[in-house]
Amino acid sequence: MPQLTDQRLSSHEVDTLTAGSGEPVELVRCDLSELRLRDVDLDDVSLTDCTLDGADLTGSRLSSATLRGGSATGVRLERCDLTDARFDQVDLSSAVLSGALLTDAQFHGCRMTGLVAEATRGLGVLLRGCNAYGAELPGLVLARREHTGTRFTEANLAGADLREAVLDGCVLLHADLTGANLDGADLRGADLGPCTRERLDALAGAILSSGQAIAALQDVSGAVVID
Repeated sequence: MPQLTDQRLSSHEVDTLTAGSGEPVELVRCDLSELRLRDVDLDDVSLTDCTLDGADLTGSRLSSATLRGGSATGVRLERCDLTDARFDQVDLSSAVLSGALLTDAQFHGCRMTGLVAEATRGLGVLLRGCNAYGAELPGLVLARREHTGTRFTEANLAGADLREAVLDGCVLLHADLTGANLDGADLRGADLGPCTRERLDALAGAILSSGQAIAALQDVSGAVVID
């Protein structure tokens, strides 16, 4: 696997690397910030502690790519193929993933504040231990996965598919769940925040603990429940 370390790369150099040997490329602590890399084949690429701030990878192929550490704030991954891609401890604040193919993509410990992922495609994505505060995730498929410890505070999850998902340790405070499918979603370990009548309607089909159900009843009705 060709490897480059501690380099500031140009778009041409990246194109040459990926087209040269036909082997997956490994980049370590390289700077790709602000590069325009549209429609590039980066399948199986490995990026460790690299900087991609403001880079434009629209339409590129990153199937089975691995990104560990580093910063990718404001990176544009629109319409990218991220099938089986894995992001570990990457700063993806304000990144744009709209239209991306996310089948079996995984995000672990990533900062995703303000990230935009509208009209994404694929069979499901995993978010574990991430901070998705204020992220735009409408319609995102999160079904049948364990999204442990992710913060969805004030995130837009309208129309998201959360069927049979497990959200243990997740924070849903003021998250928009309008029209989301929560059939069989296990929210017993999640922080739901205060509950309104509209929010209670949005939680239809979800699995709640008795404590959560009582708290929701108290929030909505003002009743005092005494055991």
